[in-house]
Amino acid sequence: MGRLIDYVKLVRPYGLLFLGLTPFFGAVCNGENDIIHLFFLVLIGILIHVFTFVQNDYFDIEIDKKSVYVLDRPLVTGEIKKKTSLYMVISSFLLPLIINLLFLFTFQSFVMLLVSFFLITLYNIYSKRIVGMEYILAVGVFTTGLFGAYSVSSEISGLAIIVSFVNMMQWIFSVGIFANLKDVKYDTRIGVRTTPTILGVKVIGDEFSIPFLFIGYAFFIKTLHILIAFLPFLLRDTEIFVFDLPIPFLFFILLSIVILYLVAKIFSTPLSQRNKMLVYEGLQEGLSLLLIPVALMSYLFENIGIAQTMLIIIAIIIWPLSSLRVVFGKKLIPLE
Repeated sequence: MGRLIDYVKLVRPYGLLFLGLTPFFGAVCNGENDIIHLFFLVLIGILIHVFTFVQNDYFDIEIDKKSVYVLDRPLVTGEIKKKTSLYMVISSFLLPLIINLLFLFTFQSFVMLLVSFFLITLYNIYSKRIVGMEYILAVGVFTTGLFGAYSVSSEISGLAIIVSFVNMMQWIFSVGIFANLKDVKYDTRIGVRTTPTILGVKVIGDEFSIPFLFIGYAFFIKTLHILIAFLPFLLRDTEIFVFDLPIPFLFFILLSIVILYLVAKIFSTPLSQRNKMLVYEGLQEGLSLLLIPVALMSYLFENIGIAQTMLIIIAIIIWPLSSLRVVFGKKLIPLE
């Protein structure tokens, strides 16, 4: 049946807020402030996270067996049976649909939820067969944000669309650029073509050869991500001031500089120090997730409360680090 820690490793709890908060932010930006509805949206987001990652391991089990980096994943070791993981996938698919039907139902939200599951499944099936599938996954994340917005109203605000796009861009970078980059060595050995490989990334000996084309593409995606996240300020959906101080603006600029620095560190780190790459990427992802609540700070203060907003920001900072410590100890290095 597997140990509890094996199930924890399988669902990757350190990353659950990325999808967990996507429908939440979509709903809040469309006017939702009911705490019960927001709780159910976070719960659905967490279940979508479980669906995404357990299904990914289910479909990639044979490929994962060929990579030394993930040989300790529970499905690869056999600690959790493939059939058991399939039950987890089915459960994490059905439960969000049931919650939506009982507590959050609108026709549009139900359709968006189904579309999101469909696109995520397409990615998980074909990500190792078709180049550029990260864009399909990213659209699945975008529709997850729209699901949250549509659970509030059949009319969607521009702010909800922007925030959904921000989440979409984060996944294009994290999956299409970094996740595929770190796996180039073994992907090329088994003939898997991904965005890094078609843009010229190679492993020569035991080190990367990364062309400027791929680096330029990566910085373009990340810069576009940051610029879209900045749009609420430009469109005056949210303010650069809180308490008469430019706190959101200054924090946003600081976050952006550090994020771009971490992207540069990813590319300057040799493959022989792959664990450092994982640390830089983990920090980059966590700080990128903070872009949304920081950009929306004045809006969130007004619509859901100051204490609730600060709790979200604190959770985004503390949760990944604490869950990594519980699962992987002092190393804090996930099986990626």
